[in-house]
Amino acid sequence: MNCLSALFASSVPPEAISAQQKSYLTYTLSLLPLQDQGTPTITLLEARNLVAAFGTTGLRTWEAALHLGNYLCANQDTLVRGKSILELGAGTGYVSLLCAKHLEASHVIATDGSDDVVASLSTNFYLNNLQDSTVIEGKELKWGQALIGGEHPEWNGGRTIDLVLGADLTYDGSGIPALVSTFGDLFELYPKMKIIYAATVRNPKTFEKFLEACRANKYTVEEIQYEIEEAELREGPFYSDQIAIQLYLIMRP
Repeated sequence: MNCLSALFASSVPPEAISAQQKSYLTYTLSLLPLQDQGTPTITLLEARNLVAAFGTTGLRTWEAALHLGNYLCANQDTLVRGKSILELGAGTGYVSLLCAKHLEASHVIATDGSDDVVASLSTNFYLNNLQDSTVIEGKELKWGQALIGGEHPEWNGGRTIDLVLGADLTYDGSGIPALVSTFGDLFELYPKMKIIYAATVRNPKTFEKFLEACRANKYTVEEIQYEIEEAELREGPFYSDQIAIQLYLIMRP
């Protein structure tokens, strides 16, 4: 009661300040087999108190990323092991780190459109002993802009991409055209790749715009049936028995 009273008496800090207050958080991957040191984990530095702020949504791990991670853990052999992975809107890098650290991906590129978010990925790589790894890297990728090769004539140094992953990328309808445009650029480079997208459906109309944009580009869109784990509901910041997280497989026809 003393703690609760103190919280009620405290003023709410400005959102800009709250977004900068980060803490260390360790996720336990109960769907994976035990390792020598016990249950596999991923440790991240993120802003858990963040609900929504312009330009700062990449500072925390959202429900759809946890759900996508569970699905990948359950399908490691067919989807991730030995594959080259690209994550769009990686944020804290949870999904990318999962693939690189525990699911035996051959190479993982964690991309985001924010310079600050990409810069912060190195901290989370370090927290998971991947700071010197050649398996995972962070890269800036702004949706809707042409993919540039950088030091190499070909984007990604000519390496292939087998699977593109994304979680909670369609919360803002204004970014959908650029996102789907990037899908098209990637499909041009890697026609055989697949996209698995996880979304917490907060606004059905906004999400329907995303599906319509995919269909307009003649992409094959299939809903993946995968039940939400009870633990996901307990851990999520917006606890609800009716939370709607959907998984989709998107392919070029």
